[in-house]
Amino acid sequence: MKLSKLYCNAKGFKNTTFNLNGLNVVYADVASKIEDKKNSHDLGKTKFAEILDFLFLKEVDAKRHFLFKIKDDYDVSIFHNYIFYLELLLNSGQYLTIKRGVANNTKISFSLNEQQTKEYFPPANWELENIGIKQAKKELSKFLALDFFHNKSYDFRKAINYCLRSQNDYDDVYKLSKYAVGKDKEWKPFMFDLLGFNGKLLTIKYNNDEQREEIKNYIDKLKNEYSVKTEDRDDIVAQIKLIENDSKEIEERIDQFNFYEQDKELINKGIEEIETSISNYNTLAYNLSFEIDKLRKSITNNFSFNLDKVQKVFEESELYFPEQLKHDYERLISFNKSLTIERNKLLKKSLNIKEEELRDTNVELQKLNNKKEELLSYLRETDAFRKFKFYQKELVKIEGQLITLKEKLKTIDIIINKEKERGTILKEIEGTVDELRNIYQHTENNSNYSDIRTKFSNYYKKIMDEDARISWNINTNNNVDFLPPKVQTKGELIKDTAKDEGNTYRKLLCVAFDLAVLCSYNQESFFRFVYHDDVLSQQDNGIKNRLLELVRDLTKRYNLQYILSVIKSDLPIDGNEKPIYFSNSEIILRLHDKDQTGTLFGFEF
Repeated sequence: MKLSKLYCNAKGFKNTTFNLNGLNVVYADVASKIEDKKNSHDLGKTKFAEILDFLFLKEVDAKRHFLFKIKDDYDVSIFHNYIFYLELLLNSGQYLTIKRGVANNTKISFSLNEQQTKEYFPPANWELENIGIKQAKKELSKFLALDFFHNKSYDFRKAINYCLRSQNDYDDVYKLSKYAVGKDKEWKPFMFDLLGFNGKLLTIKYNNDEQREEIKNYIDKLKNEYSVKTEDRDDIVAQIKLIENDSKEIEERIDQFNFYEQDKELINKGIEEIETSISNYNTLAYNLSFEIDKLRKSITNNFSFNLDKVQKVFEESELYFPEQLKHDYERLISFNKSLTIERNKLLKKSLNIKEEELRDTNVELQKLNNKKEELLSYLRETDAFRKFKFYQKELVKIEGQLITLKEKLKTIDIIINKEKERGTILKEIEGTVDELRNIYQHTENNSNYSDIRTKFSNYYKKIMDEDARISWNINTNNNVDFLPPKVQTKGELIKDTAKDEGNTYRKLLCVAFDLAVLCSYNQESFFRFVYHDDVLSQQDNGIKNRLLELVRDLTKRYNLQYILSVIKSDLPIDGNEKPIYFSNSEIILRLHDKDQTGTLFGFEF
């Protein structure tokens, strides 16, 4: 799949036709000094790639993307009425046009044609028109028909930015800038697949790790909330048995009170029935009060964690507080706060129900007690009645203790079952790790991987005249780490690409990797283009010439489309110290800083 045309409905925008084979240059003729980088970037060569990404159905953040920013006194973005069109040459030989506007950016249209459209006129007919962006991604995946993504859990979007490398994407060969603050599972399984291995194994491993961590957090929450330990289970069972025996003994004593002998008339009037009802309502009231108190305590038990204090401790200790650690804390805080909010909603609802039940129960108790008061008024001071009240209170107290202990026992059983679940997941993880280790011990048998890294080494050698190699290993957490490429000089020294010169080396390592992937997958339906923004910047003249020589050779040999952006001062020079200009056919887009008409949109913003 290659890029054919990029155009827009607005006047002033520099519509572009791509070379379907060979070199494509976005050229900025900047008259200002090379140190003045602001002018070169404001021309729009970087935004050119952002528009391409937009038309490849990137889900944009309206608060950050330049197409949606509201300026000055405008109520909407200055690009509100812009509609963009991207024509692609599919691997099938057909041409697909993607239509996406700024105002209704979630509505996408597609038009499939047998030939390239004339000039910059949108197609007259659309196979699919104004469909939602999620469905549009599925349809675009079908149109592209890239073999690599068949039966994968992700689509072409996972790989598109390896074909549209911005300046922020040169820091790491494998990890793009958009994954800088995300989880490894968002990109490592894809990269594992891309190198010819089984990415599903990594997805399974990451998912199982997350499940185990979630279960652990749930278990810790139960232990803290109910103050229980699994090792106390049998002791709690023993306590329940003892209290049940005490309860049985007290019940027997209460049953021994014979009111028939004291006053048969009272019994005839229903004293026994009243006492039974009162006892039942008292037990119910106690249980409700216990539950209400428990719910109120749970609601007030809000999550509290002061990240600023943690950061201050690090600062006072003169320890570095990593941004990733801060981000992990913030996500944990956010997760616990949202969990507490949802939990409190349910608890408050339950609390209201219990309080209503308690009010109804107290009303009934008042009625029964008033009736009993009339029947038992003359017995209030008798010794038998005082003993009866004592045993009755003891029984209610014991029943409350039983409820608490049985709740703890139930919680312990939940914890034990959850720990069993964690153990089952651990066995699955161990099986996955065994598979990963077996793969690691036989990487030489992976032909795709061997081909990619052989090409990578060859291409980097041609550009830099130095040896470079890529590799991966399994870290202490039994997860895959893609190691930074090792660059070896003729003097057998390993270059430290993290030093000042690292930006140059990392950029060219990314170039060699992207080209190696495209060439390695050339025999199947895959991407046939790559865009490298500002790739010649700050490079040695010899490197520039060798890079362009390699690109021209590979685009011819593998029928690829290579797109680069460059400013005038970054052009390579010949033996006479004169710039080597690209041919008119290679330059697909010309920008300049003489006036506003030289920008991508024809005006500054």
